[in-house]
Order: sequence, then C-alpha cells, then structure tokens
Amino acid sequence: MNDTIENKSCADLIAGELKDREQQLEQLYTLADDGDDDAREQIYEMAYGIDRREIFKVIWSGGGPADHLELTVSDGDLIAVNYVYQDWYDGARLAVDESSPAYRYALEILEIIPGLTNNQLTRITRPLVQ
Repeated sequence: MNDTIENKSCADLIAGELKDREQQLEQLYTLADDGDDDAREQIYEMAYGIDRREIFKVIWSGGGPADHLELTVSDGDLIAVNYVYQDWYDGARLAVDESSPAYRYALEILEIIPGLTNNQLTRITRPLVQ
C-alpha cells in the first residue's frame, strides 16, 4: 500500500476502486464475448464469496415524510438495522446502535414473525401483537 492510499479513507477511495473493478470486468467481458473461455472463467473466479442477505422493511409511516427500519438478516441472524427518513425527493439513512430501543424493536419484530419473507412484512397493515 503506498503512502497516498494509507492517508485516505474508504469514502475517498471507493469511486476509484469501483472504476478499477469495472474496467477489469469490461476487459474480461470483451474477451469473453469474443469466445475466450479463460476470460469467462476469470469473471467467475473474481467472486471471493457470495453472501445472501435479506432486508426486511418495517414501515412506521408513509407519504411525506415517511420513515422505516431496514433490518438486514444473514443466515437467520440480525446483522444490521438502519433507520430511514424520507421526504419528497430527499432521504437519509442512519445505522441504529445495538443498545438502542429501535434495535431491540427490530429483534422483537423478527422473533414474533418466524419465517417471514420480505413481501409479507411490507404487506402488514394491522398491529402485530394484540
């Protein structure tokens, strides 16, 4: 790692890193599209791993403004909670701390609705617990 990269944050580097990956993919796809089997194999070998994650959206309000929680689940474990606030043509997202009431709420939502899919959660319009 050179000195200029060591002093930069990931936010400073991300656009350039994506550009490098896209250039690499573009070159490989050009070769693969021309029948180069080695290039096609290199495309698939680029994936270090594949992690499946589900995002559940718990909608607190709709319209403008609107807010909801995004619950990210991997292998049945809650790995992230984000609070999303949106108003007309604008929006923001915050990571929710594990010690917060909103995080506790997210855990409880996932516990009381076992096997819930994304589509089912967005369709709930009545109180979850009576």
